[in-house]
Amino acid sequence: MVLVFGIAPMLLVSIFNYVMSVRAVEGMLRDEVERSATRITRGVEESLAAHEAEVLKMARTTALRDYVRESWLRSKTGAGQANGVAASSGVSAPFSVASEGEGHEPSPQLKASLNAFYLDHRNVYQSVTCLDAERAPLFRIEGVQVNENGLEEARFQTKDFVTGNILVNQDVWTTSQPVLSKMVAGESSMRSMLLTAPVFVEMADGSPRGALVVELNLASLFKQAEAGYASPDNPTSTLPRRDAEERARPSRLVVALDAQGYTVYQTSFISKSQKISDAMPFFKPIAERMRAGENGSDFFEDRAADGQRWLAAFRPVKETGISVAVAGDYTESVGGLRRAGLSGVALLLLAALVAAVFLIVTVGRTAHRIERVAAGAAAIAGGALNQRIDIQTSDETHVLAESFNRMSDRLREQITREAESRQFESFMRLSAMLTHDLKNSITALSMLVSNMEKQFHREEFRADAILSLREATDKLRRIVSRLSEPVKSLSGEYRRDARPTDLVPIIRRIVASTAEPSAPLYKIDLRLPESLVAFVEEGRIENVIENLVINALEAMGAGGGRLTIEAGEEPSGMVYFTVEDTGVGMSEEFIRERLFHAFSTTKNKGIGLGLFTCREIVEVHGGRLDVESQPGVGTRFRVVLPSQPFTLRERLRQSQKSGASSAERNV
Repeated sequence: MVLVFGIAPMLLVSIFNYVMSVRAVEGMLRDEVERSATRITRGVEESLAAHEAEVLKMARTTALRDYVRESWLRSKTGAGQANGVAASSGVSAPFSVASEGEGHEPSPQLKASLNAFYLDHRNVYQSVTCLDAERAPLFRIEGVQVNENGLEEARFQTKDFVTGNILVNQDVWTTSQPVLSKMVAGESSMRSMLLTAPVFVEMADGSPRGALVVELNLASLFKQAEAGYASPDNPTSTLPRRDAEERARPSRLVVALDAQGYTVYQTSFISKSQKISDAMPFFKPIAERMRAGENGSDFFEDRAADGQRWLAAFRPVKETGISVAVAGDYTESVGGLRRAGLSGVALLLLAALVAAVFLIVTVGRTAHRIERVAAGAAAIAGGALNQRIDIQTSDETHVLAESFNRMSDRLREQITREAESRQFESFMRLSAMLTHDLKNSITALSMLVSNMEKQFHREEFRADAILSLREATDKLRRIVSRLSEPVKSLSGEYRRDARPTDLVPIIRRIVASTAEPSAPLYKIDLRLPESLVAFVEEGRIENVIENLVINALEAMGAGGGRLTIEAGEEPSGMVYFTVEDTGVGMSEEFIRERLFHAFSTTKNKGIGLGLFTCREIVEVHGGRLDVESQPGVGTRFRVVLPSQPFTLRERLRQSQKSGASSAERNV
């Protein structure tokens, strides 16, 4: 029985775990190589897009277009001779020239632009060539030299061109749009990519009179993409960096193939620009899929390395005919797991035997008593807190039974105390919130009355005063109505009335009623957008804003100061507003131990419930209240609120960040 119900299931579980672990390792390896292949492909595509934009920008410059126009006019009038002509029909054709004629030097402005253009990209640009309408070269840049001032500059050639093998897409001479074409070119021993841009001049037929051809070093492009970070040639790349572990991993291969099956980049033992079918015959099935432009992953075995198995992921680079494969060593990844799995099975068998012996000896003696304890515990869990578990023996089951009995007694007492505490806490919180709201209303009315003595003769002040009195009356009426609905007034219940609310009018209204009457004493700086919508209950958030503004004014006191209120949106989609003063400030110890606790205050008058209530309101709405302060410098409160409905799960997560006590209060 022990063998059937004990050892055999554990052995099956261990084998199942081993198989699942192997599959998990394979899945992780597959994810890794697919992620790497995607990253390299995206890197090459981003880099090519950046270089296309740079080449097209250079082809559109006025200096280059004037240079091509002048060269064309010189050739038509006989003022200069083309350095050589070689053209052919078809999709692409090389030019091969050799001439001793005088060259046409670019202007200093054009030469400076071309020099910067080449030097900024010399790690990738092998050469830059400009052709005229007759397909003859006007100038060629290749390599770097040091000038007489000891500075590096591009090496220009405007005459005595030697035979070259530069391919040019013939569509560049007939296109009516300033677009680029790119193609992989060169002999099998030197594969490169060409970016060709038409150079338009102001002619009646509107056809291009020249072409700018840039030869790219594919190995450099792929090396930068394989490194996985932005380079000087592609500073806007958004790709993530490769971490140190990935860069140092020896069991990884990266191979890039062109449409003919030649390698344009590799990190293995393959010779440069060697056909993959010759260097790695076992890689041929994957190479054929890569040449066909497929996107996927597959296994291959290195027969020269004792059947070492690799997992490769491959991705095509858009519009290039190039495909990238990243392969990980599957044999090495699974080998250690296989050894660990076999050792684990052996240890599990030994442990199972020991456990079986122990169970045979002890289970029979304690099974009956445990059943009795379990039945009693189930009854207690079902709500029968008066249930008693009686065990007459003195072994561990008796201790367990007595523990359940004590637990049921304490649960009964705790339930009774919690019911009383909840009732008292509800009453205290309702009283504190209403008292504080009344205090803020009285403070605003007091400020209005004190300013009436000085400003009542002004008609506009009387109009504002009447409006402020009406708003204060409405607010007091709302407070009184909340007394008739005490359950709804408790923290959290009013969130049912939350709706999209524009905070800007509320902030301006509160500043007008509390701070602006004392404007000669306080400088007011408002930095508000036209509108700022939060998903809140308007009356409660108005209380928060009013409390923070009044606190700021009281912190600055009769000495005056600056009140700054700023609002806006966060990148996460939340909205915020800040209230900053230049008052006395607070110490770090006070902020940490007393600020958001009830009945804690730094003012001579007050009961210390304002910020406690503010944080309650903000957190129940799914937001947070932060504070920055320095003694003698000032204080800055920052309130962050949701702009969309806040779910219960999100509110729980937000409450947990603010502390377990807050979570218990708000949920």
